[in-house]
Amino acid sequence: MNKMPSGGEQNRELSWEDAVARYLEGNPDYFLRYPELLERLSIPHAGAGAAVSLIERQVQVMRDRNQELSQQLRELLGIARENDALSDRLHRFALTMIESGSLDELLGTARDVLRQQFRLDAVAILLRGPSERLAGRPESVGASDQRFEQLLRQIGADADGTSAGAAPKPLCGASHGADVMEYLFPGQASVIRSTALVQLSGSKIRGVMGLGSCDPTRFHPQMGTVYLARIGEILACGLERLL
Repeated sequence: MNKMPSGGEQNRELSWEDAVARYLEGNPDYFLRYPELLERLSIPHAGAGAAVSLIERQVQVMRDRNQELSQQLRELLGIARENDALSDRLHRFALTMIESGSLDELLGTARDVLRQQFRLDAVAILLRGPSERLAGRPESVGASDQRFEQLLRQIGADADGTSAGAAPKPLCGASHGADVMEYLFPGQASVIRSTALVQLSGSKIRGVMGLGSCDPTRFHPQMGTVYLARIGEILACGLERLL
């Protein structure tokens, strides 16, 4: 029976159960020294009511633990395979950006690779810069385009595309109004269910890359953004080279 604290007592005494548990934990060879006790011990089987020996119970606990660890290992292997596949796609994307010899080829290839290799349903690239090569292009946005500035603010950049401190992380899973969605993905806005916004930043250009998926769970606020940021950096470097 536990002794309740009284007067100046700071800690209660251990119960018999706690004392036995601590002793056995500190002396794991106890049952090796007293094997006859194992013959007299039994543990009710959870849910079944039948009694099982301590050894049988230990085997079941270890079997359950083994299944749990096996499941964790399968999940880790799945994540590792997925990361390997993403790294390979990112490498191929970088090579295509390096090999592109013109602005048309670079932008067209970027859209095709992102849609096919990264299984995206929509890709938007919006750019602002002083280069005459951007003039008249569908990707080019004017200095007074308020929706473009709104997108920059959403991903943590200032209206001119710069950001305080480190580059802002890609914005995933944010909710955008119908007007902004149509601005990003004209003709596809009604079927896009999740999005990611990635800043494109360089000395010559400021931009936003919008990625869209019909899968509502594809992009979400808790997902990792390292690969998305790398894609944005590679595309921005390719644009800088050709502008």
